[in-house]
Amino acid sequence: MKRTHWIGLVMFFFSMTLFGIVSMAAALPVARIGIVTDGPCMRCPALVDMFKKEIHAASAHEFDVKFPADKTLDGSWTVSGVRRAIQQLLASPDVDLILALGDVASNEISKRKNLKKPVIAPFVIDAEVQKLPHKAGTSGVKNLNYINTLKSVDRSVQTFGDMVPFSRLAILTDSFEIEAIPALHKLVRQLANEYTLEVTLIGVETSADAALQQIPDTTQAVFVGSLLQLGDDEFQKLVAGLTSRKLPSFAFWGRDDVEQGLLASMVPKASRQHLARSAAVNVVDVLRGEDAGTLPVAFSQGERLTINMATARSIGIYPSWRILTDADLLNEDTRKSERFLTLDVVVQEAIKANLDLAAAERNVLAGAQRVMEARSVLFPQIDIGANYTVIDDDRAAVSNGIQPERLFAGTADATQLIYSDGVWSNYTVEKHLQDSRLEDWETLKLDIIQISATAYLNVLSAKNIERIQKDNLKLTRENLERARIRVSIGAAGPEEVYRWESEIANSRQAVLVAESLTLDTMSALNRILNRPLKESFIQEEINLRDPLDVLKNRRIFDYFENAKVLQIFRDFLVAEGLLLAPELRGLDAAIAARERTLVSSKREFWLPTFALQGNAERRFDKSGEGSDLPDELDDTLWTAGVYAKLPLFTSGGKTATYRRTREELSSLKIERDAVSNRIEERIFNAVHLIRASYPGIWLSRDAVEAAQKNLALVTDSYSRGIKSIIDLVDAQNQYLVDNQKAANAVFGFLIDLLTVQRAMGKYVIFLDDTERNAWFEKLESFSKKSS
Repeated sequence: MKRTHWIGLVMFFFSMTLFGIVSMAAALPVARIGIVTDGPCMRCPALVDMFKKEIHAASAHEFDVKFPADKTLDGSWTVSGVRRAIQQLLASPDVDLILALGDVASNEISKRKNLKKPVIAPFVIDAEVQKLPHKAGTSGVKNLNYINTLKSVDRSVQTFGDMVPFSRLAILTDSFEIEAIPALHKLVRQLANEYTLEVTLIGVETSADAALQQIPDTTQAVFVGSLLQLGDDEFQKLVAGLTSRKLPSFAFWGRDDVEQGLLASMVPKASRQHLARSAAVNVVDVLRGEDAGTLPVAFSQGERLTINMATARSIGIYPSWRILTDADLLNEDTRKSERFLTLDVVVQEAIKANLDLAAAERNVLAGAQRVMEARSVLFPQIDIGANYTVIDDDRAAVSNGIQPERLFAGTADATQLIYSDGVWSNYTVEKHLQDSRLEDWETLKLDIIQISATAYLNVLSAKNIERIQKDNLKLTRENLERARIRVSIGAAGPEEVYRWESEIANSRQAVLVAESLTLDTMSALNRILNRPLKESFIQEEINLRDPLDVLKNRRIFDYFENAKVLQIFRDFLVAEGLLLAPELRGLDAAIAARERTLVSSKREFWLPTFALQGNAERRFDKSGEGSDLPDELDDTLWTAGVYAKLPLFTSGGKTATYRRTREELSSLKIERDAVSNRIEERIFNAVHLIRASYPGIWLSRDAVEAAQKNLALVTDSYSRGIKSIIDLVDAQNQYLVDNQKAANAVFGFLIDLLTVQRAMGKYVIFLDDTERNAWFEKLESFSKKSS
């Protein structure tokens, strides 16, 4: 077949496929959805769009969902307006399904009987209090599906009361809702009786000032409802007014209100998104032909305490540790730390600031002066002095002017060493000892780098464990909500709720322990860096999906991939370690010093010390007997000469010194062999650790992924009543354990990598590019020779 025929055939099939897709899209059944809201929402203009978006996403490729503009109605914040809008949509032949997006709209439509078309009402506050129909977890009413958000006023009051004890409470809610849902009054009375509270229910419309004026002066705490009629500016006025009056506030609308300045809320940030998604799923089920009255009405929005710590500080509220461990904290620290630490920064700072290293550096500087002291003896030594002497007059008289009775004179003595093997030996020994001191400093420097880097990795590890424990606490709270739903629909007994509450208590304790460990590791790092122990800092975030991002260069990891390259790498490290280790170089310097001392002690038996010596005296004043010198003498006297000195008999001292030096030299050589063996063993052990910890990263990550999938399956089965609470607890605990193992595997490997390089005597990961490339070229050359 010719090429043109092939092209034509391909184009034909492509056109037919495209035509089929277009035809299928055009053939999707159309669903027209009407929407009724309580009124134009000032604080949530995007709420309707959120529900539309979720419904479009859920119905894609199955239905062509339309939201006619003239079928999106609001009740203008009146009960009569809401009822008219509902009736209009129920009567409209152009509406296939009604979505009631409002507390009053959901309440009104859920109380209707004989609904002629499907209705989804996602904003039911409390179905029991509102006396809505309920049958086996559904509405039991044809065409009616409401979503009971199970907003627990009881738990909110309990949590708020734990934060701020109060007995006089004000509840701010839409005046429209108070009028439209009389059951709210009953709810308030029950609340007051159960918790022995004096409760004031305050209706709010469009004015924050009007709402604030209604709050009694004796009020100790305030609950704030959605207040959807307030604009953003008015809501900020309300927040400012509550804060200025030092009134603790609790938001029913959710975390968004806490971000704007209210004190706390139990409603998570994504609650409305999840509600919209649940409504969308129910909409699609109805469009597929299911009766809305048979769909589940329970919905768990989840519970997550959020506290605005800036507001807490402003009103003088300091929640207990028990509360803080269970909360997301906004504006937690007023001090914005500008101190950002990375692994490289920590190492550099430790080298500059560590006190142990600074002390060792001063010892090296002092050693340099020891060298200068030993060297100074080789150069001229000059002393000057003055003396005043008095002798008896008869001796002065017969001295012929040489020794007057009273004499004041100045003296000067000079010595120049010509040769002394002991002095030269001391100078040479001090130079070797200085080399040894430098190597000791290098050894300590390597140790400080390892200690500081390990301390930083411990901070990262503790932070990750803390995050994992907090995530586990969040997951436990979600499971508690699932248990409450199961209890509400009769699928489980209250013992499941108690079990999850017990798990939450244990999880909160684990969070406290994890937070304390984080603080301990941060204090330890600050000590190493010579910083105030309480000083805060920001550490880099490590990506557990790709944990090696914490390092700048990954080239070294090529040598961890299999046993062959790892063995070559180990042999190279041994060769490098025996060459680079400052411990060995320091011992070599000490051995050289002892060898020079041994040579000098031999020469002490036969080699004298030679020196040039001279002195001068100037007589400034003389009196008394013998003060007149003969005419041929003046007042200046001097002498000069060369001398040689050889100790002849020291009672065995020189022999003892020689033998002692010889034994010390032998000891140092044996010690060097022992250190060499230890370094080689240390390298072997470190490489063996890498052999396990490097693949352990990926294995532990696989375990986490498997545990996560298992947890998702078991959670779904638990929600549907297939799995028991024990199964879910076990699955969650396994996920927690595997998550912690994965985090520990990452940081364990990084610490092992530091250990390998410390054993070798050089930290390749901290070298600049030029030095690092040179080191890897040397490694590659060694590898080629060993292959």
